[in-house]
Amino acid sequence: MRRHRLLPALVLSLLIAVSPGRAVAGEGESALSASLGYGIWWLPGPKDTSIGPDGGAVLGLTYERGISEALSWRVGIAGGAFLGGGISGAGWASGGLVYRFDVLKYVPYVLLAAGGVVIGGDPAPSVQLDPVVELGGGLDLLLGRSRSWGIEARVGTLAGDTTIVTVGVRGTSRWGFF
Repeated sequence: MRRHRLLPALVLSLLIAVSPGRAVAGEGESALSASLGYGIWWLPGPKDTSIGPDGGAVLGLTYERGISEALSWRVGIAGGAFLGGGISGAGWASGGLVYRFDVLKYVPYVLLAAGGVVIGGDPAPSVQLDPVVELGGGLDLLLGRSRSWGIEARVGTLAGDTTIVTVGVRGTSRWGFF
């Protein structure tokens, strides 16, 4: 009889131990992320066509600062090298907001930012410098209170001119949460 009473308590203890922990983000928390991924860009071409490379590698660096539990402001820079139709390069910087939907072990988020992109090399007809509005999102997996890794996708464009798309992985370090 005594064994039957211990079994529910043991099962409940095990479920609590393996459940994802809550990691409450908040005002004043800072995060620095480095990312590596795949990217592609395209520009309007002659006669309603677009020009761009086949793709390339993109490196990025992002800083975030918490405004509230779910909202942070964010600034980032990124750059990439692209192949296809020649060798080209792109660099961009943006600043905006990140909203996190839940603050558990798996944290989905969306971002909205504004900035600029510069593209040069072949197949671009000349060096392009254009403003962009960036929309993106991702999913972070918390490894602990101060570290996480995840995936992120971003699209930057404005009025159909230069468009840049990136998809990659990122690692994040956090501090200032106490």
